[in-house]
Amino acid sequence: MAELAYALDLGSSPVRVGGSNPSPRISFKGGFLEYQIVSETETEKEIEFKFGAQELEPYIDLSIERLRPKISIKGYRRGRAPKGLIRTRYYDALKVEALNDLIREAYKKVLTEKNWKPVSEPELVNFNDSGEIRFNLRFEVQPDFEVNDYRGLEIFKEEPLPLDYLYEQALNRLREDYADITETTKPAAVDDFITLDLEILEGDKIIEKQSEVVVKLGDRSFPDELNRALVGVKKGDRKEVHIDNHIYRIKIRKVEEKILPELNDNFARMLNYNNLEEMEKGLKSILEKEEEQRLKEGLEENLAQILLERYRFPVPKSLVEREYQMIIRSSKSIDNENNRERFLPVAEKRARLNLILEKIAQKENITVELEKVKEFALKNGLQYSEMDDDMVEYLRKMMVRNETLHFLLDNSKIIQKRRILSPEEARNVDRTIRH
Repeated sequence: MAELAYALDLGSSPVRVGGSNPSPRISFKGGFLEYQIVSETETEKEIEFKFGAQELEPYIDLSIERLRPKISIKGYRRGRAPKGLIRTRYYDALKVEALNDLIREAYKKVLTEKNWKPVSEPELVNFNDSGEIRFNLRFEVQPDFEVNDYRGLEIFKEEPLPLDYLYEQALNRLREDYADITETTKPAAVDDFITLDLEILEGDKIIEKQSEVVVKLGDRSFPDELNRALVGVKKGDRKEVHIDNHIYRIKIRKVEEKILPELNDNFARMLNYNNLEEMEKGLKSILEKEEEQRLKEGLEENLAQILLERYRFPVPKSLVEREYQMIIRSSKSIDNENNRERFLPVAEKRARLNLILEKIAQKENITVELEKVKEFALKNGLQYSEMDDDMVEYLRKMMVRNETLHFLLDNSKIIQKRRILSPEEARNVDRTIRH
């Protein structure tokens, strides 16, 4: 059985089953090859090909010519062995190579004839060479859809958060980061850290025992009943809390509080500024740029949502899977049922958005030159000389999509939207569609 030993560099509707009409034919080196669409959806195709064994001969001859210069056979100089002898000795290997050549050519010719743009490598799902040679190829293609009326889209833009508010929030976070944790004899209060020994009983039986467990008082991951019981405790105190059918026995080893640093020039120097005034100026400059970037990303996200609502079509499974795997890697998660349920809808939207942007780019003739890809790689610490063709093409497509996004924003109507969410809610991170 032949093996599909090549990798092409390529990037729900009712199934149609081939009927009894005469099979179409494509011409090739050996004559003609018949094919038939066995099953078909908008994004997935399966094609059956068939031809006579004698029509493989031109491809075997080509394989011999490629192999001949590399072969040394006793009694002949390298590259001088007769074709007949090479054919006899290496026929099985020659046949596999010839079949791969023919399969590759047949696949490409059908793609050209049908104007299909593949998004996955073809899978050889059936092969039979007893008598007439038959094989089936299954592959996915880009869906056929049109993009129109994408200029002049109305996109809402949020008002920026007040700079003084951003500065205040940043200072609070920085003071928390640089806080000292010290043991205290005061009664425990919310946000204090408590080190305790814990026994959990079911009836008279201890089912779990832990020593020197550190908990932050008020942490919502800790049961509410225990949080309430720990308010006001001191070192050496003992508590017994009943929750459902369990008893929690607690011994307090120590209570620690967080001491926030004072806002003075010493604090500013901890952040590599000379004084408070310089720190405020420097931090506000950084925060202003971050807020501009957040609003820009919000605009892009709003645009993405509009495009996804406007253009709906089935997305090839392989593209969705590719995006899903990227999400898993970037989030350092594992592939399981829960994550598939959580991330596959996002992956589908990302894959569909990519197809939409690529279609608009094609229509608007938006391209990215190779030199720009090299500059991008260098700027992001990538060694262009070590990148393979697939990686270069991936980066080029990504850059084309970004250019297309900017083109659409430049040709949109930006409408300022007054804030509805609170500042804290507005800063919450959500799962984004864009990369």
